[in-house]
Amino acid sequence: MTLPLSGVRITEMGQLIAIPHAIKLLSDMGAEVVRIESCGRLENYRASSFYENSVDGAFWNRCANFYEQNRNKLGVTLDLSLPAGRQVLGDLVAVSDVFAENFTPRVVRNFRLTYEDLRKIRPDIIMVSSTGYGQTGPWAELGAIGYATEAASGLAYMTGYEDGPPVVPEIPYADYVAAEHTVFAIMAALTHRARTGKGQRIDVSQTETVSSTIPEALLDYTVNGRVQPRRGNADSTMAPHGNYRCSGRDKWIAIAVATDAQWRSLCAVLNQPAWAEDARFADTLSRWRHSRDLDAFVDDATRPWDHIKLMHALQAKGVPAGAVLNGKELLADAHLRDRGFFETMAHHSSTQMPPLPYPSRPWRFSKTPGVARTPAPTMGEHNRLVLSGMLGRTEREIESLEQDGVIGYAPVRHSAPSVVSLEAQKSLGRILDYDADFRQGVLP
Repeated sequence: MTLPLSGVRITEMGQLIAIPHAIKLLSDMGAEVVRIESCGRLENYRASSFYENSVDGAFWNRCANFYEQNRNKLGVTLDLSLPAGRQVLGDLVAVSDVFAENFTPRVVRNFRLTYEDLRKIRPDIIMVSSTGYGQTGPWAELGAIGYATEAASGLAYMTGYEDGPPVVPEIPYADYVAAEHTVFAIMAALTHRARTGKGQRIDVSQTETVSSTIPEALLDYTVNGRVQPRRGNADSTMAPHGNYRCSGRDKWIAIAVATDAQWRSLCAVLNQPAWAEDARFADTLSRWRHSRDLDAFVDDATRPWDHIKLMHALQAKGVPAGAVLNGKELLADAHLRDRGFFETMAHHSSTQMPPLPYPSRPWRFSKTPGVARTPAPTMGEHNRLVLSGMLGRTEREIESLEQDGVIGYAPVRHSAPSVVSLEAQKSLGRILDYDADFRQGVLP
């Protein structure tokens, strides 16, 4: 199968999500990706979320989050503190179209990997740097994680319940938003180079990618001088509008009523004819003014319902509603399965991990669909393949790099992290629950 980005080669020096996720999506579409990591400084995602919560053996090759972000990539280890390691990286840049990284500017300068440095190796290189706050400005040198950038972006200020503090999500939302912007930016730069023959530097500010998702709040202040409040799940015009409890532990449904017709349908489905006659709820404005009372009534009425059945019942009557699905329910969701959203990936035999389902791409191409071809690499899995096949190193040269510690296949000076039992995690509130027989619903 010919994939859209066949022939494009990317050297990635990424960590965690912002760059790895972006480059993963490009690798799904056919780009050849060489991922650089260090044996001396272990990638955080190689030290957490272990399959079956076990750190026995080569734990660094059994990490779920690492596998999620790095499929379809070739894995090479390099010690960039050594001249020979930097030479190998320079040779990779010379045969690459894109170099992508998400380290602080200080780290990039120390390794002599600035755009000016790379242009001396390959003049038409496209370099993308994804950082918390961008390459310029007073915050440029600051390190950042997704929670900090979301706070700085302005989104966290708006997120939370009325009269409560700002709330950040459980996942680093900013990383994923930045990754999707990065995919677009790289594709635009590749298109520009195809027309002009010129590469360029792409400066991605993760904070700014999130700020760009809240233009209403920025414009409201610009035009009206107003600071938008936190309102939880409420809406500025619709009521009822929110998440309401259903039967079972932590089961919810989201409902959004925008019109009188939808309101009458909601009353009918929930078997509450008196609501339709209540003067407090006679029209949209009245319902909004009495939204707190209304939310309490709706919450009581939805509690006996199964959240999936109620979703279908409401949608059948034209009421916007969606069951709030957890991870287990998403894996079993018939709609996602019908669309082929989950792709089953085998793993290297040394990991002793069975084939597992992974989320695919949020888009579908009719002629050149992407595909999950290979799992994320074990540490140093493709050292020889890349050094010999791509860079022309001899076996003796590769052995010398191994002996000198330039390349490796396991972390050095890094002991196995401690793990907390699932029962202990549950008692501490770190997880809601767990299934001892989860394999039955997960494994193909």
